[in-house]
Parts: sequence; structure tokens; C-alpha cells
Amino acid sequence: MSFEVNWENLGKDRVINDSIKGFINSHLQSIILPSYVSSLQVTDFSLGNIAPKITLKEISNPLQEFYDHIAEDVVQTYASEQTVDGTVEGFSNNVIDDKQSDAQFLLEIDYKGDMLIEVKAELVLNYPSNSFMTLPVKLAISDIGIHALCLIAYLSKQLFISFLCDVSDPILDAHDSIVDSTGTSFLGKQSLERISLIRSIKINSEIGEQNDGEGSILRSVGKLEQFLLEVFRNILRKEAAWPSWINLDFNDDDEDNEDDEDGDGTDLKQPDTNEAEAQL
Repeated sequence: MSFEVNWENLGKDRVINDSIKGFINSHLQSIILPSYVSSLQVTDFSLGNIAPKITLKEISNPLQEFYDHIAEDVVQTYASEQTVDGTVEGFSNNVIDDKQSDAQFLLEIDYKGDMLIEVKAELVLNYPSNSFMTLPVKLAISDIGIHALCLIAYLSKQLFISFLCDVSDPILDAHDSIVDSTGTSFLGKQSLERISLIRSIKINSEIGEQNDGEGSILRSVGKLEQFLLEVFRNILRKEAAWPSWINLDFNDDDEDNEDDEDGDGTDLKQPDTNEAEAQL
């Protein structure tokens, strides 16, 4: 069974795009940069207009790990309350009573779209001396290819998203990289790892003023492109590949709605993607 996603509305949603941009930047700030880069920042993010192809493989009950995560969150929330006979005030040991609406979907996601990530960096030339020259570099990351099995579970007004493994793809499984005049493309190298997620990616680079040492500059740009490729792969694997997952909690939205209601029941708040937390 396959179905379509209204990707056009998602791609135009500035809140979603800005939230993803902020999410990536928060991780870029935590990594150690190589000696030839002094700064790295995503300046713009766009989901694009081309939707992924999604095929439903299976419907089942959510995994126990998701229930355990919710139970741990509830216990932590009420940890400051007095506990009596195994019961916290307002909370019983039976955390999730109603499971009738819970569901889990195994999906095959094939994405070869027009997502665009714009990055700015400061390229440092350490020859003939350390920090001899610094050049601004603009990078446009596009042509991202993903073909993977994904688990999506809904329970207790929370959504869990986790990628399980890559799926064989005649395009993304190509051995050779494609290099053209518009930029550098990295296509799926055979990997011993269980999952790569990002199987192909294209990076266009625009370098600031160039004087002497053009050869060193180009070599450094090439190393920067490879570094970015690994950074984005690692971020996605770390945050969204099993046994990790992305958790969207919509319970906070309900609490906000209750506070904002004026009696007519019409003041509803849509789920806010920037409230998503990534589980490590």
C-alpha cells in the first residue's frame, strides 16, 4: 500500500524549516571542527517541493521500548512528588491504560528530492604558517538520496520515528561518484555499517576572494565537503537510526490549549515541530 504526503505545504512551512535549521546548527556547535575550518553554520534550510515515495509494509502494535520511554518520562516528571505505596500523587504504576488508539507503521521511504541546505564556513589556510589566511565559503547541499525502512509509532499522543536499515536501490547503490562542473556528488559507497541513511548527496561550493595558494584552497574545500558529508550522515544516524528515535510529544500542546480556551472550544493549537526532542 502506498500513499501521498502533502509535501508542498510542509515545504512552505517556515516554522518547520527554521526548526530543522536550528536543530542542525545545535549539533554543529557541539562538534570539533578540523584545523582548516574556523566556523560552520547552516544559514538556510528548505524541504523542497518533491515528496518522498512512501510504501506501507506493515501495521502492528508499538514496540515495548516506546512504552518504557513514556513511563520513564512520567516517573521523572513526578519524581519530586511524594510517593506512597508505589503511587505518586496523580500518577499510578499503570502509566498507559488505553492502548486502543496505539499503532505502529513499518514504512519504506524512497527520497530523491530537492531539499536544500545552505551552509557558510570559514576556511583556514595553515600554510606557510598557522592561520595564514581565512576565506569565506558558501556551500549548497542538495540531491540528497535516502531509501530506508522506517518505523513510525503513535501512542499516548506521542509520535516516534526511527530508521531501521537501508533498502537496496539501483541508483543509490552505484559504486562510482559523479563529478560535474556544477559541484561534487558523493554516491553510495559500499558500507560495512548497518545503515547510512544519506546514500547520496551533492555539494556546490562558492569560495571568497582567491589569491595565492589556489591549489591549497581547492584541496581544503574538498576536505571540507567530505567532512560535511560525514557530519550530516552522523547527525541523522545518531538521532534517528534505531535504537535512537525522534520523539514528537503533542501532550504539551493539549495543556496549552486548555490554558488558552475561552469557553467556545475553538481556540486550538497545531502541533509545533520545534517542540520535538531527539532521543539519543
